[in-house]
Amino acid sequence: TLVVFMASGFGPAKPFGAGRGRGKRAAEEPAVDTRRARFVRDEHGDLQVIRPGEKHPDDEVPDEEKSEEQLQYEAYLRGKTRGDIAKISGYSDGIDRAAVVDSAYARQAEQKGSDERKFAPARAYNHANKLKHRKQPNSVADTSRADGIQAMNTAMARARDGSDEDGEDDQMSLSMNAVQLANRAMETYNSQISNLVQLDVHGNDLRLPQLERKMRKFLECFGEEIVVQTVQGQVVLKDFDQFRKRYSTVFRESGAQLHADVRKRFYFEAEGSSECDSTFCLDFERHTSLVTPRPGLALDGSMGVLPPRDQDLVVLYAASGGEINSMCIAPDQHNLGGDPTIDQAAIESTEIFGSFRGRLDKLVGGEPLVMHFNSYLE
Repeated sequence: TLVVFMASGFGPAKPFGAGRGRGKRAAEEPAVDTRRARFVRDEHGDLQVIRPGEKHPDDEVPDEEKSEEQLQYEAYLRGKTRGDIAKISGYSDGIDRAAVVDSAYARQAEQKGSDERKFAPARAYNHANKLKHRKQPNSVADTSRADGIQAMNTAMARARDGSDEDGEDDQMSLSMNAVQLANRAMETYNSQISNLVQLDVHGNDLRLPQLERKMRKFLECFGEEIVVQTVQGQVVLKDFDQFRKRYSTVFRESGAQLHADVRKRFYFEAEGSSECDSTFCLDFERHTSLVTPRPGLALDGSMGVLPPRDQDLVVLYAASGGEINSMCIAPDQHNLGGDPTIDQAAIESTEIFGSFRGRLDKLVGGEPLVMHFNSYLE
């Protein structure tokens, strides 16, 4: 009776080993699934969540349809996910069986002599393949590349430092008049440089040394206070920086066809008793294949340039101290420079010549000037 009372009073008996006394085993807790969900995109591009235990729709392939290689590899991945060693092909010695499986299939294909399918060790596990194709620091390819870079740097430096001196000393340059400076600038202006980009293997433009030297020689003829105006007094290029940017664009974009000729010229100099040391020349020029920045936009051509064109100009150069200090320009609308029938007297009677002569008188302050005329068309 006592036993029946205790059993009925304290409920059903606990299974053996479920208590807390000494020598008792603790109850096994349910395993916690520590795997993470996966995020994949379906065939429509929508993001889908695959929770632990669920299969990807593309992975729902019956084991009967999988090859032995796929089964072995899936077993390998399951073993890595659990953190222990998976038994692949009956082994559990900790060896990476993915490479073993690939090698076994390769040997099998070689024995059968079948060309239908080629096998090779997996690149992800073939460490020998990675070491084999690693570039050595002293390889022939690296040595040849280093020699090529050094040779290119040497050539670029030689092009930049190339001799562009014409044998004239500083004293002779200071004594140059407007005609000599204009001729020197025109000679540099006509040196041919292609407008096609010529890149080396390192992406450097091989024209840059030539363009730099051409620009440097051209700017040597002009002073830092250079100003370009129209004959009416409107400023076109206000300082040396704008002058440099504009002609850098002309030289870079015009190409090897850029050329200019002086067809007629007036030369003005002060009389022997005058204190005026400035000289002037009025040139009737013809420019061919001229490319310039678009009017009103960036002078460096970054916002576009005009297409190549031919242009006739009348330019007044004012020089002193061996430099051209100012330029006045106007279009030769009546082809005064290109018409051989128009002589000196006919040009002097035109309105455009009168405008330039009035501009010239302001520059010299009324000093008497001696005028010379030459026509290069004959």
